[in-house]
Amino acid sequence: MLLHMLYDCFSVLTTDNIFHQMTMQFATHQKPLKKNNFKELADYAINESVRIIKSKGWKEETRVGEDVIYSKTVPNIGKVFKYEGIVDIEAQKLNNKLFYNVEKSTEWNNNVEKVNVVETIDNRTNIVHFISKSRVFVSSRDFVHLRAWKKKDDAIIHSSFSINHPKAPPSSYIRAEHRFCTYIMRPLKNDPSRTHLVWLMQVNLKGWLPQHITDHAVTYGMFDHLKDIKSN
Repeated sequence: MLLHMLYDCFSVLTTDNIFHQMTMQFATHQKPLKKNNFKELADYAINESVRIIKSKGWKEETRVGEDVIYSKTVPNIGKVFKYEGIVDIEAQKLNNKLFYNVEKSTEWNNNVEKVNVVETIDNRTNIVHFISKSRVFVSSRDFVHLRAWKKKDDAIIHSSFSINHPKAPPSSYIRAEHRFCTYIMRPLKNDPSRTHLVWLMQVNLKGWLPQHITDHAVTYGMFDHLKDIKSN
């Protein structure tokens, strides 16, 4: 009943900390969430990601060739980053690589140290524990993501966000949080073997990091991840 009340108020809560705090609390509730609850939360995360991506006020942060990262500050959420560009891989193959083959991502993703699927909700929804590699200014972090994907018109939308889960308790790593990590993959009309990719990212790396270090780490990490996608 309480969860449905949360959903009824979603349009009001999604842009402040209340939604984030409540999803984290529900995820560690004494009684485990039903699979449908996870799916509903994931669906709302997808819809909210799309809303933010379509919103106005984005400013160019950095550009490498035709790859561009934009940013904007969303009230009560913080700084959000958006990548737009073209990748030379079919949209469905890219989604398979990111979603179904996630445990093999350590073979090609230089940002990732270890990946483990904690729980499979259904064929399009799961919970994954990631451990990132340390960088020059940022030590290794770990993340626990609820991930889901769906098709909408000609696009594939793959979204994830941080939750707590009893099978992935806090460890010796700093537990970072993603409010959103969403990919929108759309085949090019004149060349379906290539994909127009939009990637929304909002992350709290935790620890004692100045904002400019966090911003640099995020943009560098995004371009690094894209380079790995394109070269593998």
